[in-house]
Amino acid sequence: MKYKKKKTTKKLIITIMGHVNHGKTTLIKCIIKKKYHYKEPGNITQKINTYFTKTKYGKITILDTPGHAAFKNMRKQVINITDLIVLIIAVDDGIMPQTIEIIKYAQKTKVPIIIAINKIDKINYLENIKNIKKEISQYNLIPKEWGGKNNFLEISTKKKIGINNLIKTIFLEASNNNKKSIKDTYGVIIESTTEKQGIITTLILKKGKLKIGDLILSDYHLGKIKAIFDNNNKKINIIHTFTPVKILGFSSIPSSGKIFTVIKNQKTAKKLIKQRKNIILSKKYIKENKKDIKIKFTQHHNNKLNLIIKGETFNSSKAIIQLIKSTFKKKKYKLIKLDIGNINKTDILLANTSQAIIIAFNTKTENNNVKKYADKLKVKIYYFNIIYKLIEKIKNIISILHKRKNKHQQGKAIIKNIFKSPNNSNIIAGCLITEGQIKTTDTIKIKRNNYLIFKGKLKSIKIFKKKVNYVKKGQECGINIKNFSHFKIGDIIKTHK
Repeated sequence: MKYKKKKTTKKLIITIMGHVNHGKTTLIKCIIKKKYHYKEPGNITQKINTYFTKTKYGKITILDTPGHAAFKNMRKQVINITDLIVLIIAVDDGIMPQTIEIIKYAQKTKVPIIIAINKIDKINYLENIKNIKKEISQYNLIPKEWGGKNNFLEISTKKKIGINNLIKTIFLEASNNNKKSIKDTYGVIIESTTEKQGIITTLILKKGKLKIGDLILSDYHLGKIKAIFDNNNKKINIIHTFTPVKILGFSSIPSSGKIFTVIKNQKTAKKLIKQRKNIILSKKYIKENKKDIKIKFTQHHNNKLNLIIKGETFNSSKAIIQLIKSTFKKKKYKLIKLDIGNINKTDILLANTSQAIIIAFNTKTENNNVKKYADKLKVKIYYFNIIYKLIEKIKNIISILHKRKNKHQQGKAIIKNIFKSPNNSNIIAGCLITEGQIKTTDTIKIKRNNYLIFKGKLKSIKIFKKKVNYVKKGQECGINIKNFSHFKIGDIIKTHK
């Protein structure tokens, strides 16, 4: 007697990636075939969104990633999670810097890519497609019709052209590139945020079973599953593989893109945490402990923008600080705290103590009392829900601070002596530079007993009869000023703009 083999349903995690406004979210709508009501501020994706759907070829978990340049790190993390990337390129826009970035990351991690050229409903698109294929071929992605190994599919998310063929190709491509499961691992952390009930973590189970009450560990972050929510935010009791869910239970925020495992008991968990903690605490974003905060309070960072960043999700917070780092190479800021969730009294107190501003991305103050506390301590809070507006504001703040810094660092000198030049043509002020530096090109003002008595230009600066272009703090020099010679010992010379 012959027994029929049980048919196994294929399950995949795929990621839709591409530049802003190239059609990522619209493509997801076409694949999941459901009404999509949620809109992010500015109509741009700013966090990792997860979707699950069944097709005639198998089940798909879809990750939607931001295309904005600020979310580079977020896209990099997702590539490590996914089984396959669908790289979408708008035919009327072509290849952008983010497109190349995604290709390089994918090739480095050996994740297969399908190129979906979108918006073919546009007029005269054929020449553009040819140019896109030609340009991408420079990165060793060669279309199959040119003798290569890569699928280049033409679609229109607006007209729903080529969508079924894309889904079919996704499963065929994934079948040809099956990755072996990592032994003894159960799933991947996608994203974390905080709500009233606690830390809510989006995750995908890749192997085994999970249920309410189970202990899970990611790096040194331990969680006991108290509640599970499906994609429709309904409570469920069991987590199925390859289905994105949200759980309540982590006591601290796990990092996105990290593996989590099931732990038998608290004793085993504590042992593993102890082993891992020294390694994890050396990472970039795990900095906050009592010793670090004490050091930050005792060190004075003159003229740097002290920042406390509170984001809606862990990834968005990191994206913001990554962008600031890449924008301001000379590190004109000091990161005091990087966290998620609403702003609380502890944040206000920390901002006040460290003279920091608070950047809130898709978050707010916990209540009116916190807001009043901030007003009382004159702590500045800047609220944003669109990443590029936040970027513009931070650039503006740092620019203003830089101008103040320059003003603060301009020179100050006290007149210690007065003498005539050898030919008696000029009156020279013998000075000691007490702050910053003074240059011959500077505009100066002279104060006597805190009263301004003159504004003008420098004529020359000399050290031991030798002309110099500038002098700095601690040096003594002779200063000659245009159209002014009525110096008195004790007068103060300051440069200004």
